[in-house]
Amino acid sequence: MNRNRKSVSKTPVQKTNLLHFFQRTPVSVSSTQLGATESITIPPSNLPNPSATPFITRTRPPTECPGCNKIVQYYKLNDHLDNECITSLLNSSGSSLEVSLAPKTRITDLVVPELVLTTPSSTTTTPESEERVLNLSSVKQGLSPSTSSVTKEETKNDPLPINDDLHTTPSTPRIQKEKRKYNSSSKKNFARRQQISVHFKDRLVKTDNQKNSDTILNKYSDWSNVKKKLFVDEAKPTKFESLPYYLETFLFLLKTTFDEPLHQHLFNEEDHHIYNEFKCLSLEAQKLYARLFSRKFQWRRKEKIAYEDIAADLGNALAELCSTSLLLGIDQLDDLPTLLKLLTQFELKQLFKETKIPFNGKGNAAEVLMKHCRSQPCLSGSVQSMKDRMTAKIKRQYVKECYKLNEETRRIFLRLFLLSTLHQRQEEEEEKGQQQQSFKMLQVKIGEKSYPSYRIFRQTPIFKQRDHFLKYGEASLLELQIRDSYDNKQWETLVKMTEPVQKTFEEYSKEYHRDDLNLPLFLRRYTAGSVFVYIFDKRIEALQCLKRYREAVDLIKMLINQNVYLPTHRGYWYERLALNLEQHLKEPYEAFEMIKNALNDSWVSSAHRFALSQRAMRLCQSPRWKQKLGPLLGELPLLTAAEPRCVIITGRSLPRDLPGHKSMFIRGDSDANMDVGDITLCSVEELVLQHYMENGYTHGVHGEGSTLWTVIGLLFWDVIYKSEIADVFLSQFQAIPLDFDTLDFYQSRQSVIEHRLDCIRNWSSSEIMEEITKIWNENHGQTSLVFWDRFSDLDHVGGLIQCISPHSLAAISQRLLQNYRHYRSGFPDLTVWNPKEKKWRIIEVKGPNDRLSPKQTLWLDFLVSLGVEAEVCHVQAVGAKRMGATPQVAIKSKSPRTLEEEEGHGNEKFVRKSRRVKAKIDNI
Repeated sequence: MNRNRKSVSKTPVQKTNLLHFFQRTPVSVSSTQLGATESITIPPSNLPNPSATPFITRTRPPTECPGCNKIVQYYKLNDHLDNECITSLLNSSGSSLEVSLAPKTRITDLVVPELVLTTPSSTTTTPESEERVLNLSSVKQGLSPSTSSVTKEETKNDPLPINDDLHTTPSTPRIQKEKRKYNSSSKKNFARRQQISVHFKDRLVKTDNQKNSDTILNKYSDWSNVKKKLFVDEAKPTKFESLPYYLETFLFLLKTTFDEPLHQHLFNEEDHHIYNEFKCLSLEAQKLYARLFSRKFQWRRKEKIAYEDIAADLGNALAELCSTSLLLGIDQLDDLPTLLKLLTQFELKQLFKETKIPFNGKGNAAEVLMKHCRSQPCLSGSVQSMKDRMTAKIKRQYVKECYKLNEETRRIFLRLFLLSTLHQRQEEEEEKGQQQQSFKMLQVKIGEKSYPSYRIFRQTPIFKQRDHFLKYGEASLLELQIRDSYDNKQWETLVKMTEPVQKTFEEYSKEYHRDDLNLPLFLRRYTAGSVFVYIFDKRIEALQCLKRYREAVDLIKMLINQNVYLPTHRGYWYERLALNLEQHLKEPYEAFEMIKNALNDSWVSSAHRFALSQRAMRLCQSPRWKQKLGPLLGELPLLTAAEPRCVIITGRSLPRDLPGHKSMFIRGDSDANMDVGDITLCSVEELVLQHYMENGYTHGVHGEGSTLWTVIGLLFWDVIYKSEIADVFLSQFQAIPLDFDTLDFYQSRQSVIEHRLDCIRNWSSSEIMEEITKIWNENHGQTSLVFWDRFSDLDHVGGLIQCISPHSLAAISQRLLQNYRHYRSGFPDLTVWNPKEKKWRIIEVKGPNDRLSPKQTLWLDFLVSLGVEAEVCHVQAVGAKRMGATPQVAIKSKSPRTLEEEEGHGNEKFVRKSRRVKAKIDNI
């Protein structure tokens, strides 16, 4: 029996006999689709078989057709009016039709339309609207408005008023799909919708036809065209409205790249030829190429290329792409291992059976077959080898058609997309770059995502020459391959792949060192030199995992000696260099010299300086090197921090951690809010947050730095997005400026930022909240630097603002804006406050066996210097009875004894060990 299963319900389940559900009771059926309000009640006594379940049938007497006076069944009247009656009228009347089909000829058993638009209702009816509805009814019958004999006088006696409401759409339509699928291309459904607008005047959901004039409505005689026109979002560009989102994105990225003046010198005649060739393709071929471009780059059989939204048969599109050299066919495939990968397991079995080779699975099929081809001699007089004959046989019998994108043309498109997506994160994969951009554009188009408004002002070309740009593209592709090996921990493969990079980097630095140095720091990372340095970081990690520390040290020294690419990484390099020299290579003097150089380097951040200072003190005060290196410690500009205030609480933890989770604790209120055998688990941060909520604080957020940064981002919204700095915005789909996580951000906006900081210091809490409310209401929900979901509403933000002093808020803002990339991490975990008492506190949570990092220590030291109540809360885990767990056999352990008791019992081993430990303590 599983005792860990929680109780599903707190109340016992009432047992009920299933026969009670089938007792005979009066049944009342109300019909809303019959156009009437009557109900059918079947008493139990009238049932033919009282013991059987009653079946309710709905019957109506036959009715007379108002058009041709024919008696038809009531449920067949609509079909008769749509087909038989109209056809007979057309055949019998000829050119002159005197029969008028009044709106009341349609019965009211029509269901609610499938597309329900929540738009303002319109109850006014004008003569012009009545005439337009009648004209559309004539169009439904295949008549022109001029030949229709329907007049306004004939409609005055109509008991059902004519409604002028036609199905239009607001700027952003909300469409609800009903169960029944609607055939938008059917003319009878179009006419039926006109009758719905006549009979359902008093419906709660109305439509508005003010945006559509008579000429627009009379232009379309089919509902599919009307729907296509009405459902166009007028607020968004309509250039690609008829294209699928993936092709729209593909063409948009190509066009924006080719039209950019700063990129014209990067393209040659071949690039323009490929671009123009793609634009001349048919729509089906363009859609198919865009689909294949977003998929993995490999050979595919024709049956694996199926897109019903493009065409049922893609043969013409594939042939067109092959004729333009954008796609390769089976004629260009001569690699036998690649062909074997395209075969299914059944086909491989057949091939091995015909070749008389034992089949041992698809995994090693290529190796076995290649070995067989090498061992078989060629026939006398035969020009083809065994391998060529095997390849021809597979093409003839199994793989008759397969396709792959041409690698040369694909690389051209990749380079173009690389230019248009420089603003995206460096970690995005090659195949996902265009997919990510397509998804972003789709979200923007349908209204699920929006970006802040800013001005795109480009001034500096990143690449001076075409060869400069080509090297960046090659380096980016190499980095993607190396990242795969790094993620899979293939250290040997990674080291082999990066061996020729060092020589390439040296040649590149000699040629483009001056051009890259003239670029701003935030644009310099989009050069091939910076990509090579990223690759070197992965190589250093691989060398250290392989314990090749000397090679790692030499590579780190080479990176430190250059000052052009990624200078903000110098602190990390110095830390790794000092660690390798001291711990692994046992060279403390050289490690000390590297630490001394690092502390005097202006590019080393405060967190790295603090970590290096701690390493220097440990090295110089160690018993082995204290006499030689101790006197030199005073020469170093060490960075120290005060010890933070500590609070210790206890929490009941599980005996062992759950797989895939951190240390789990039992909430303190589990006893009051649980059934028998149930417990409430939480993380260590939630446990501490509950502790402070029970001790004087009413609000709390576990958001680390994002909590205060949301407030700061709202206060500096105009500084971030409205400052017209050149080259910081390259695309209209950017959430942050390119220089935000660099030192250039504060330097280029220093005057504006300092002015806003002075305003915050002089503002009151209410004035600060007014500025936050303004930005919140204007930009809420936009994809930006602000974490909108960190606070529930403005009142939640206002409670925190009342507790923070303007001076502290300005100081924290300045620290983050000066170097966001460095200070965004290390901020304490919890922020708690009490608006009534106007107090707040910042807490760094540390669970068992956890300690502060250098960045966390510096943040706490900074907050305490501002007068903020900041502290560290250590959680000590205490044992907890496993509630509902399977009982385990307890292991009896002996009680601890003193040293004298152990010596009396003859435990000499324990006595000797205890004396050695005591002697070491005394010496220290």
